Amino acid sequence: MGSALIALAAAALGSLTTLVSMLMAQRSAERIRRQDFERADRHRLEDRNHARDSQLLDDRRKTYAILNAAARTARDVLVTCKVELEKTGTIEPETQAALDIAWTAYVAKHAEAHMSVSDEVLDALGSVNGSLRQVHRLTRNLSQSGQDRESILTEIDRRVDELWGRLTSLRDAMRTDLGITSRRQQT
Repeated sequence: MGSALIALAAAALGSLTTLVSMLMAQRSAERIRRQDFERADRHRLEDRNHARDSQLLDDRRKTYAILNAAARTARDVLVTCKVELEKTGTIEPETQAALDIAWTAYVAKHAEAHMSVSDEVLDALGSVNGSLRQVHRLTRNLSQSGQDRESILTEIDRRVDELWGRLTSLRDAMRTDLGITSRRQQT
């Protein structure tokens, strides 16, 4: 009877060991599966964040390109108006229409930019906007009145010269914000 009892105990212990081993394997597999799910969730979240950041950067890059082009176009048309005022004393209707279109486009792009540009770019943009508005106001005043033409033309020249530097500073701020090294930072 002693050996039967030992055999029974050994069988019970073997069965118990098998059960414990199965439970441990099952818990281990469950833990590994949970870790895999958590890792996959983290990767999905990282991928979503990366995609969102890439989209925001791409949107900002497009906004900067459009805004820069609109500001430079407005400047170019204002300079054309000034040249016509110097030569003929008036602005040609086609140039006036081009100014109206360029100015409307610039104002719209400037307003849109406020929703997506960085604070540093916003500061530079404010400087450009102030200069453009002054040149626009002076050009309008000169074309609509008989004020002292020479002093106003001189003032427009001075402000356009300032505007060149401010547009360059704006472009440099945009490039820096996008992570592109600007020409001024390389010197």
